[in-house]
Amino acid sequence: MQVDILYEGFPGKSSRGFLGWSSCALIRPNHSKAILFDTAGFNERYSLLSRLDALQVANEQIGSVFISHFHFDHAVNYPLFENAQFYMHENEVEHIRMNGRTDLAVPVEMYQALAESGRLTLLTGSAGEVEGIHWRLTPGHTPGLCSLFFEYNHEKWVLASDAIKNRYELMTEKAAMTWDNDESTKSIQMIKEWADIVVTGHDGIIKIIREQTGTMVKALTNPTVEITLPTDASGKPDIRSLKL
Repeated sequence: MQVDILYEGFPGKSSRGFLGWSSCALIRPNHSKAILFDTAGFNERYSLLSRLDALQVANEQIGSVFISHFHFDHAVNYPLFENAQFYMHENEVEHIRMNGRTDLAVPVEMYQALAESGRLTLLTGSAGEVEGIHWRLTPGHTPGLCSLFFEYNHEKWVLASDAIKNRYELMTEKAAMTWDNDESTKSIQMIKEWADIVVTGHDGIIKIIREQTGTMVKALTNPTVEITLPTDASGKPDIRSLKL
């Protein structure tokens, strides 16, 4: 199995709101088609396809798309994958139907086409498998959020999505921007107890270190974003890069 993190998350906020740059991963099992975990956001459509192309994976070759939860920064690019089977928990569908107007991060207008595609499989229960990859229901941020659990390179990995958005939530076991605080804490604790490596929803890749003195977390990567800004007041094409 090969796992490629196409995007690490970025925990950015601005005066215009939450940036919503989320993590996204490609899983290539040995004996089945490629699996995409989440789809990033609208503004990342070109770069998403470019990053897949760099790995010699065309969008038509994605066999499955696992949608952790139906928020705009994780789910909206599902139409790019015309041959994929989509997976999402039934509790998330209920959340879309019941709270699409309250949880404004839900692009409720996009759900009907997915539901009518004939390619949406609803997950049920608290755990199961998709294409040989184990998933667990990790609610809190939304009622139907699911994470992927698997062993890779002799370590236990969790693609947590927004069950754990950043290292602070992993350390404190308390989540911000959650539908249910208690459920979020339970989900974080479950992931923290099992995982060696956590790919967070809006931060870097985090390693969990267990010692006799306690459990620590260590960032293996720190998210950076490069932004180009026009800097010449005369209008000349003088562009500089700003790293955040």
